[in-house]
Amino acid sequence: MAEGSGRPVVVTLEGEKRNAFTYRLIEKLLGIECKDITVITNSGNVFSSGLDLSVFLQGRDAVLEYLFRIHRLVKKLLSCEGRLIAVVNGDVYGFGVEFLYFMDYVVAAKRDYKFSLQGVNLGVFPPYTAAVGRRLFAPAHLRVMLNREFTAEEAFHFGIVSQVGDLELKKLFSPPAYVAEVVSHRRWLVSFVDEAIPVFYKLAEVATREETVKRLREFFKKS
Repeated sequence: MAEGSGRPVVVTLEGEKRNAFTYRLIEKLLGIECKDITVITNSGNVFSSGLDLSVFLQGRDAVLEYLFRIHRLVKKLLSCEGRLIAVVNGDVYGFGVEFLYFMDYVVAAKRDYKFSLQGVNLGVFPPYTAAVGRRLFAPAHLRVMLNREFTAEEAFHFGIVSQVGDLELKKLFSPPAYVAEVVSHRRWLVSFVDEAIPVFYKLAEVATREETVKRLREFFKKS
């Protein structure tokens, strides 16, 4: 999963379920030292399909345990000493989109990559968008994000993506002033990210209702 030593550390998401955040992937990401520059990218045509929805068929307690494990990962990302850079080489779904909120710099290789938070249609709403989205995005942008798919180019205008196109890593190792200003830490979110905790309990309630479970089972049959 990690390549090389020193600067940068390159971490490639290449897991099951189109790089969903399974327990296995979460544990590997928790093991990153992230003391200098860490680049997180993907193999395949999907950066991440988001949360592991199979957990939501295991009952409320399992959902809460899983969400708090995700939260541990988020807080770890926000505590990293070095810079976190995501290089997106494919479509992004659900928590895969939210994961990018906690990066210092996000590059989407192509402008037409698809971003989607439409797990909300299954009853699995995006917890961090619900909790801290208003601190990150304009109300008009949030409405778009929650109501339809959007492109990487739109994500750039919303502030999720920092750059569309090729990433020149050398500029990030020894950046000129104008680049250093853009590659800013998201550490200020540490003060607010626990606002997601009450949302986890609501999500666990909604996501384990009979109608939501039925939608999820239908989704799995089609996928």
